[in-house]
Amino acid sequence: MTDNKTFGKTLLLSGGKTDIDFVSIYLKSHKFDTVVCADSGLETACKLDVKVDCFMGDFDSVSPGILDKYMNKMIKSSIDAQFIRYPAEKDATDTELVLDYILENYPSQIIIIGATGGRIDHLLANIGILSKALENGVETYIIDSYNKIYLIDGETELYKDDIWSKYISFYPYTDEVKNLRLSGLKYELEGVDVIKGSSRTVSNEFVEGIDKAYVSFDSGILTVIQSKDK
Repeated sequence: MTDNKTFGKTLLLSGGKTDIDFVSIYLKSHKFDTVVCADSGLETACKLDVKVDCFMGDFDSVSPGILDKYMNKMIKSSIDAQFIRYPAEKDATDTELVLDYILENYPSQIIIIGATGGRIDHLLANIGILSKALENGVETYIIDSYNKIYLIDGETELYKDDIWSKYISFYPYTDEVKNLRLSGLKYELEGVDVIKGSSRTVSNEFVEGIDKAYVSFDSGILTVIQSKDK
């Protein structure tokens, strides 16, 4: 953790099924100022021997042995980790509560891992809570070995070198996105209103020789999903 005022670049380890090999490789090239675990995200941290700054949740899905190790400060890299327990019956998921906590502590960017694997209801909820980060002006991404998911609310540039993988899909987060314009991609749009439920803007991609694309629209919020086939 950077200091008692700011979390800086923050990793949120959520409790969904996680590709440990992918996360291990990812963490070798991406450094974080703060690591916060939501519930059984603590097990992912333990497997990877990641320094944990805070672990939070109702801990109904964490192995008692692992929880005891962190509670009793037996993990040397995380001996100073803060512990916050929530009741099992609550009005939000562990991941949402942890995201709220992070946003209260001035993160510069948030990467969420463990938010996609397993239950579809949790995946949809995790995409839904990205709006909280957007409202706070904090770049926040859900990632796994096949996908990178985030929200945008205005003009955005996409760079081919930064794309997670081959495909780029755009899906309305709000009921409608007005006057959507896409340029520099294989399937371009010029001023189309896209409603939630339409698949028109799924599976776009860069074309050969083009390194930058543009996305703009007049109103609404878009979910951007960069993905690849398994």
